[in-house]
Amino acid sequence: MKILKERIELSIEKQFPFVIYRKPNEVSVKAIFQTDSNTYYSKDYSENGFVFAPFNTNEKALFIPFSNAQKETFGIENSQQLSSLETEFVTSDKGKKNHISLVEQGIDYIKNSSVDKIVLSRKEVLDLKEVNLLETFQKLLAYYQSANVYFWYHPVSGMWMGATPETLLSVQNSQFSIMSLASTQEFKGTLDVNWSEKEIEEHQIVTDYIVSKVGKVNLQVSKPYTVKAGNLVHLRADIFGEVSSANFDLKKLIDVLHPTPAICGMPKDEAKEFILKNENYHREYYTGFLGEIDENCIDLFVNLRCMKLEPQNKKTSLYIGGGITKDSNSISEWEETVAKSKVMKKVL
Repeated sequence: MKILKERIELSIEKQFPFVIYRKPNEVSVKAIFQTDSNTYYSKDYSENGFVFAPFNTNEKALFIPFSNAQKETFGIENSQQLSSLETEFVTSDKGKKNHISLVEQGIDYIKNSSVDKIVLSRKEVLDLKEVNLLETFQKLLAYYQSANVYFWYHPVSGMWMGATPETLLSVQNSQFSIMSLASTQEFKGTLDVNWSEKEIEEHQIVTDYIVSKVGKVNLQVSKPYTVKAGNLVHLRADIFGEVSSANFDLKKLIDVLHPTPAICGMPKDEAKEFILKNENYHREYYTGFLGEIDENCIDLFVNLRCMKLEPQNKKTSLYIGGGITKDSNSISEWEETVAKSKVMKKVL
């Protein structure tokens, strides 16, 4: 990892973008180091490279073209362990009060509108004297082995790390797959989980939306099942279909899928409008998407369980959210965001 550390430091010094990532359950880390300081944006996702897209589709998606980058592969050192001690970070009473108020506002809006679900989030800023970047990334790799773990740097976006369990879209050969992921509980040692009616409904909303929007193609939809991601469990279903090269439009499919009900709500436009008006902070790349695009393979992941690092300001921002329906409880929703933040805080 010494060579990787040196490459990271040199790229940051020169302000050359890079991304280091490990796909779910893989045994090696891939790195893409851009060889210039130019800023590239993806126009229609037809270019070969690595995309880093924001939540708000009105904003541009950053891109590292493979043609202007060096690719490298590194082995994983599994020496990093998370502390079993409770974190010392304490969320402010003001932050708790504001999020509970936002959730209650969302519940009222759902009850008095045609909206079925809104995903509401918060940003928690931590004051940190120092963050060892590579060590933090290694801890994410060790703890989130079944997630897509990444470390992204770009002068435009800043520095981000994350470990997302959710696939937005995967295309290989003539097959595409989409993940429907929603509902959250703390992992209590078993995948035999009792899901409430509210949680089952929340997940079904996501699945139904994806199926309705993908288009007139033959789809296979798995039954919902429980999956573990770090200290949490979620409900998941897998959706499969055939890609017809004659009419396959990647940008159109991404525009339909993103942002999904799992990170925005449903109907999408109304939920997104409520989020942009009422969350009172800029999500930036949280709940956007990231991943590889080329002619052989497309692997895009929703940017969840992520943080923005600002070493120069000694601050790190965590982003945490949850799906709200008419049956949500504001205190329970707050507690869910606390549970989701625990692992990231231990990593730090």
